[in-house]
Amino acid sequence: MSDQANVEAIKAHIAAFTKQDIEAVRKQCTEDVVWTPPSSKGVLPSKTFRGRDGVAEYCKLLIDALDWEAFEVPLILAADDDHVVVKGREIFTVRATSTRLDNTIIMLFKMRDGLIAEVVMCDRTDHEAQAAAVA
Repeated sequence: MSDQANVEAIKAHIAAFTKQDIEAVRKQCTEDVVWTPPSSKGVLPSKTFRGRDGVAEYCKLLIDALDWEAFEVPLILAADDDHVVVKGREIFTVRATSTRLDNTIIMLFKMRDGLIAEVVMCDRTDHEAQAAAVA
């Protein structure tokens, strides 16, 4: 796929995620996708999610744990070969603590045949851990 086609696929993926359309998110991934979120230290399990069912599990955990105010990806930093790097902003409240968090996130996507084959996410996990801490 071309760099531009991969960028368009990521834009569609982000739109589906923002709408909490888990089935669309699943279908945008390869069967053997590897999804590595940041270690959230209490917000979500610190593990790698595998396959489309793993992606669905991760999305459901997020939807259940967080009240989303915004998830924006205003900047696609790079697209080269089968890799796309994006910078985004997420604003949410952790339901368990009622703590609001405004966070920057970097997502590294590896594409295969127009589908997402791997995702690695990086963000301010220290902020998330503090937001999720129950006194």
